[in-house]
Amino acid sequence: MSELALVVDGDRHLGWKEIQIRRSLDAMADSFELVLSEKWADRDGTTVEPRRLRTGAPVVVEIDGEPVITGHIDDVLPSYDARSHSLVVSGRSKTADLVDSSSTAQPWETGQTVLQVARRVAEPFGIEVVAEVDVGAPLRALEVEPGQTFGEALGQLASYRALLLVADEQGRLVLTRPPRATLKTELALGENIRVARGRFSDRDRFGEVIVQGQGAADDTWFGRPASGASGRAKDDGIKRHRPTLVLCDTSTDSSSCRQRAEWEVRRRWGQSRGITYTVAGWRHQDGLWRPGDLVPIRDKWMFDEPVEWLITEVQLLLDERGERSEIRVAPQSSYDLEAEPEPERESDVW
Repeated sequence: MSELALVVDGDRHLGWKEIQIRRSLDAMADSFELVLSEKWADRDGTTVEPRRLRTGAPVVVEIDGEPVITGHIDDVLPSYDARSHSLVVSGRSKTADLVDSSSTAQPWETGQTVLQVARRVAEPFGIEVVAEVDVGAPLRALEVEPGQTFGEALGQLASYRALLLVADEQGRLVLTRPPRATLKTELALGENIRVARGRFSDRDRFGEVIVQGQGAADDTWFGRPASGASGRAKDDGIKRHRPTLVLCDTSTDSSSCRQRAEWEVRRRWGQSRGITYTVAGWRHQDGLWRPGDLVPIRDKWMFDEPVEWLITEVQLLLDERGERSEIRVAPQSSYDLEAEPEPERESDVW
């Protein structure tokens, strides 16, 4: 069984009876919740000393000495009665400060990449920013609304370069694109899979996706070509007549509309499928389960043949049912990122 320690001010707090650690591609900050319940005295009569943990304290959540979450305590919930006492401690990665905090609009220089902007924004918070992939060309001048959180603002900038923002085990902000790695360990029916819960839906899929956009007319390109830019793509998995229209609110041409329609078909299919697998323990053969990795799956109950799907969320759990991982997977196309068009602004703010 793994040993989880909550490290606060150099002290290692052990003995947690319930554990929940959540990491997701959809969250800029990972989270944890730990529960401790003890009698007032040990079996030998030794009185149990209270664990005084304060909100806001820097913490590292470790599993077998390996950091999993580096951040701060958000909530401390102590309680007791005549027989026992309990303590619930929850918190998030350092990057939670970016998720929560906001400010007025701030001027910034044009011609910076997403990585450069993110480092500038994160520096006052003491958060390091790293990139696992090419972050693309510098951004044009942008305007961020006053009161918008730093996390929302950085997420918007990242979308212009088809990037995801996640936290790593050291509490750093990571610019990435899935898949991050391909695992050797399989999820296999009859072997390590304990429980599986699937969702397969066609509600948001359409037999034909039509994308229409408004082109930017000029002296040589105007009239019907500019106003009638459009593209189409078919989803061969939908046999009924189910068309849908997607309108682009930025300047585009027919080629871009067609590419957008094809992307819509792929992404809608990917997002319509998902399975949550439960396996024993918190590790695969090369380390702890984490979101963003591709995992091979052999499951004849869910698939006709073996597949490789993307891990989108991981929960590491411990309670009366034992130590286990809940691993949510989806087709890789569910996170087939496409850069959103940058707004055409001439302002030079934030």
